Amino acid sequence: MKKNVFLEEMKRRDKEDDNAYSMIGTELKRVRTSQSQTLSSIAGNLCSVSYLCKIENAQLKPNRYMLNEICKKLNVESPKITLLFELKNLLNQIVKHYYDKEYEAIDAIYEKCQAFDNYRTKLIFLIYYISKNKFDEANYVSKELFKITSVMQDEELSIFMVFHSILLYYEENYVETIDNLRQMSNLYDLEDTLGKTASLVCLECYLKMNSPMTLLHSHKLLELFLKTSEYQQAEYVRYLQALYMIQNNMLDCVYKEIKYIQTLEYRNTLEFYFDIQKKEYKNKEEYQHLRPFAKLIYTYIFDSKNYLNVFCGMDKNLGYACDFSYNIANYLTLSDDLERYSELSEMIIPNIKQTNNLWEHRFFLKEFCRICSDFSRYKSFCKAYKDLNGGEEI
Repeated sequence: MKKNVFLEEMKRRDKEDDNAYSMIGTELKRVRTSQSQTLSSIAGNLCSVSYLCKIENAQLKPNRYMLNEICKKLNVESPKITLLFELKNLLNQIVKHYYDKEYEAIDAIYEKCQAFDNYRTKLIFLIYYISKNKFDEANYVSKELFKITSVMQDEELSIFMVFHSILLYYEENYVETIDNLRQMSNLYDLEDTLGKTASLVCLECYLKMNSPMTLLHSHKLLELFLKTSEYQQAEYVRYLQALYMIQNNMLDCVYKEIKYIQTLEYRNTLEFYFDIQKKEYKNKEEYQHLRPFAKLIYTYIFDSKNYLNVFCGMDKNLGYACDFSYNIANYLTLSDDLERYSELSEMIIPNIKQTNNLWEHRFFLKEFCRICSDFSRYKSFCKAYKDLNGGEEI
């Protein structure tokens, strides 16, 4: 039985938004001009020139038949144009994939959208680049998006605000990140994926700043994640909360908190930090399931000869992990003795400076400096950095 064209068209329009037609018009015009074809050559006996002009300028919505015929004349596959109607849905999907850390699904959406250049694909690219720690590319796309915020719908503007703020977080602009995300009304009441993403980034900022707000924010997030049965996220929040307690020597509270954590990596890492703070180490066999930077400190304590190889072999992208500060602070920046100065000047800082990735390079150096500034004994780092840069201070 032949489909009712009119019913199909009405169903399609119910699911689509006006912005998709604007993108289609822009894409048709881009393809036509790239082929050096005129409006009249494409319109032909299909439609009037003014009709086609209105489609290109988003002043008129073409029906499916007309759109397919125009695509044929431009040698554009119809499914490619149809994808433009799906971009809004794909954008929402990639936000969820980012929240769930489903990186293969993010890659698949990115691959789908590479043929286009509009604000929705730019938003998708921004999320993709951040997920890959490609911050130079993400920063470029973010600047481009700032020029066209006026065409975004409210939901899309919120997505841009959150992921631009995540980029600021990676640039260590923690205060600005929090200020941006606070603009989202009723942040704690947002049970959608975007709101939860924003709330987690706020918590990570508070922890990086060693702010007492870490505890208040973590309590509210725990309540939210337990309410929505997201136990993995609740575990992560408990872990960050316990990190703050260890940093601030709230050991009795930490001891009570650890017993609620089921994830072995989080639990063992916190127990390891707890023992470090008390200066009471168990046998090294007891510490088997550790977070990446805890493994680095483990090597420093139990296998110091192999420390440099482990440090140089680390994935520098792990430097953005929220538990970086506490680990490195205790063992690489708290001492002024000659041995620690030698490590910093001959091994750690030179290795950081050799990285080809400017963002990694800047992150590690600034992070070391930031950690040092929070403690009274940090002259070794400052002296090492100054000597390596011909007297220039970080």
